[in-house]
Amino acid sequence: MSSSDNSENQNKLIIADTHVHLHNCFDLDIMLDSALENFSRLFSGKGRENNFIGILFLIKIGKQNNNFNQLIQPREKLKNWNFQQTGEKISLYARNKLNQGLFLIAGCQIVSSENLEVLALATDRDFQDGLPLKELIRAIASVDGIPVLPWGVGKWFGRRGKILSNLFNDSELPLFFLGDNSGRPKFWLRPHYFKQAETKGIKILPGTDPLPLPSEVRRPGSFGFKIRADLNFHYPGSHLKQMLLDRSLMIEPYGSLETPFRFIHNQLLIRV
Repeated sequence: MSSSDNSENQNKLIIADTHVHLHNCFDLDIMLDSALENFSRLFSGKGRENNFIGILFLIKIGKQNNNFNQLIQPREKLKNWNFQQTGEKISLYARNKLNQGLFLIAGCQIVSSENLEVLALATDRDFQDGLPLKELIRAIASVDGIPVLPWGVGKWFGRRGKILSNLFNDSELPLFFLGDNSGRPKFWLRPHYFKQAETKGIKILPGTDPLPLPSEVRRPGSFGFKIRADLNFHYPGSHLKQMLLDRSLMIEPYGSLETPFRFIHNQLLIRV
């Protein structure tokens, strides 16, 4: 939310990045400044820069130090941002010195026994690595989280791709999503699993998924989805979760995929 009125909104545009990691190499001030700038850039020159609500889903990896309690009482005070609790445990409101802000919603990343990554969005629960994929999806849904299987370089090839494909035909599974991310290079075709999932009514949730490189700190907010709706500012995580679980909701993706040079450069860096 870029305005200072932290009350019920009137059908504003909600812009969300569903896959953000707060890596140890990231400066939180810079990350939040960049996310707000990336959201605002969507309205550049349109005369409505303040008429949106920005949301970042902060995805914890393992014991990464980015849980919400640590954001409320950070070890080092941020220069430009402070955090306010909402009416729920799964979200925070981050406000800068210009009275602009963003909502942060909790989540975590887990790896199944099949070595497939799964995100649990809009929940502060932890889940055990190594559970079978279907069991993990059910466990996330049972605590009202949103299960998402994110795309990753080489993650859906071969045996794991077949496991993913078989999920689409399991009518007994709770609702889950696939995840796209901005690290997918422009020269690669859109994964055929996306189209296969969409024919089964499974939606694709985009997010940046920044790599653990200092240069990636400015990516959050640059890739995600847009919807126009009212949002309950006291319970933003629960309300957005309710909207996403509505099969009739139309999700509009935004953002650009990775350039060939930067993709290759980043892949080399994370393997050094």
